Amino acid sequence: MKAHSFTVALILLLVLITGSLGCGGRAGPAVRGQQGTGVFSEPRDGGRPPEGMVDLTIEASVKTPTPEHYLLESRPLPPGGGFPFELNVDGQEIVWNVEGARESTSMYVPSGRLPEGGEGIRYVLKKTIRLPAGPHHVFFGVPDDDYWTEVKVSLEEDMRHTLEFRPIYAMGRRGYRDFFHGISRTVVYLDGVRIK
Repeated sequence: MKAHSFTVALILLLVLITGSLGCGGRAGPAVRGQQGTGVFSEPRDGGRPPEGMVDLTIEASVKTPTPEHYLLESRPLPPGGGFPFELNVDGQEIVWNVEGARESTSMYVPSGRLPEGGEGIRYVLKKTIRLPAGPHHVFFGVPDDDYWTEVKVSLEEDMRHTLEFRPIYAMGRRGYRDFFHGISRTVVYLDGVRIK
């Protein structure tokens, strides 16, 4: 009986540890999950922002393998019918689920292998938010790839700004990067100028 109780306690401990490790790995920076409000909104019209406000367009494009790529595991399609991109600005968070489109491109060019070459699903994010001019702390995440990054931006009034996140895919065992291995990091551009 004592051995049975010990086994049950050990299993419960392992489940608890595994569960907390899984959450910790996806937690990202400390701002994740904060529910600030009033920092930004999504403008409904294409009009000019009011005085003291600016429009910031968030752009990202990610390619993922098709579900058929995973022969030995059943990898479900993203929940809610789309691929989630997460944005948090100064504590206010939003998740956009973006529909994907199948894309088949050449895997090679004369100079070598293309990181986004092959059969996959392309997810393109292009959303505009309206927020006060000035400095902001921006957190961007791709939860399905367990990837997050943070940048600080300063937005000038009377300008339309673009914040673009370009993925750098992880390196495979054969020594090349491709979308089959997920995102390793992103290169971030503000108005066409690299900031990270």
